[in-house]
Amino acid sequence: MKSKLLLVLLLIGLVAFSGCTDISDSYKPGSFGTTEEEQQIVEAVTEKYGDMTASGEPRLLEVMMTSSTQNFIPVDKVLKYSKDSGELYAWFIYDNFENDVISVEWIYLDNDYSIHTFESETGEDFGRGTFILEKPDDGWPLGDYKVIISGAGVEESVEFEIIDGQTVSIPLELLEGMATDSQQAEFESTETSTTASGITPGWYLTKVEDYGDKVASTNDYYSYDVDYERGNVWTSNTGDKGETVQVRTISEEPEDFYAAEEEIAINVRKEGELIAPGQLGIGDSSSITIDMADVAVDRGTSSHYYLEDDTYGSFFYMDWRDETGDVKEGTFKANAPSANAFGGSFRILYGYSNGAYYRTNYIYEWRE
Repeated sequence: MKSKLLLVLLLIGLVAFSGCTDISDSYKPGSFGTTEEEQQIVEAVTEKYGDMTASGEPRLLEVMMTSSTQNFIPVDKVLKYSKDSGELYAWFIYDNFENDVISVEWIYLDNDYSIHTFESETGEDFGRGTFILEKPDDGWPLGDYKVIISGAGVEESVEFEIIDGQTVSIPLELLEGMATDSQQAEFESTETSTTASGITPGWYLTKVEDYGDKVASTNDYYSYDVDYERGNVWTSNTGDKGETVQVRTISEEPEDFYAAEEEIAINVRKEGELIAPGQLGIGDSSSITIDMADVAVDRGTSSHYYLEDDTYGSFFYMDWRDETGDVKEGTFKANAPSANAFGGSFRILYGYSNGAYYRTNYIYEWRE
């Protein structure tokens, strides 16, 4: 444990989109481990990431939004903030820094507006950062936001939403099962507590599973290749005379939380490069379905239903019949299941078919 830690400056900015007044302050805490809570987070971080005092490459860990902090420790992990929230807290751990400058940029994604960028110097090696944005005089615009944290050649980000409703948060995963009485009391006293358990009723993302392996095939007339990453599937078919048919499908990930019957909206984009395709036959098809969680990914129940786009419907295609340079983009929508439906858990299944099958399974559980 380092005997001395310089924490990232705690900056509080009162930011309005039509002008701002910045207020700054600084705080220099003692070493990690001087309180029970601090000792617990040290133990949790060490167990998860290894000895923080060891040398290595710079890294940013546990980047999250929270309702507030105690002794520079988050009381919860916020998924969505209420528009009535007075402050937004971005929190993270930095490691293997050496008096480097860390930038924390807040962005309103709905119009790509950069609200404010904090810059602060780290201490030596590791520490925690807390950056707070205060509610503007004219209130928070509803919609999607992003915080980008960067420094020493590394970058991490976290996205969240401001909604016309109550803040949605969950207990801090890093300290799950280790929370002290004071931390639990703080969590249960926040505005997010709508039940005795301190949990906002709704569907919480609990697991993500990927299925499918890279496929490559070559013969005398063409070569076929598929490269799969979560949310990014690329298919290529190249003929022996230079003919090319390539399709890339980029799918937005679903959110970590949905209220009962809340609308789910997923943006999907397809990009094509089709040069003299000739006899090359290739197609890319994708779909998104909702179904019971405990069904095999290549199966479905009679209760399943599709997310649909106004233009493309349930199935999104691009193939050799499209023009080169074509871009198709759609927003596929459906409502989340009702409270505790599907026996208390459901899945959002992304399916891709392009000569091979690739799937990503997002599992949600109902909590209240």
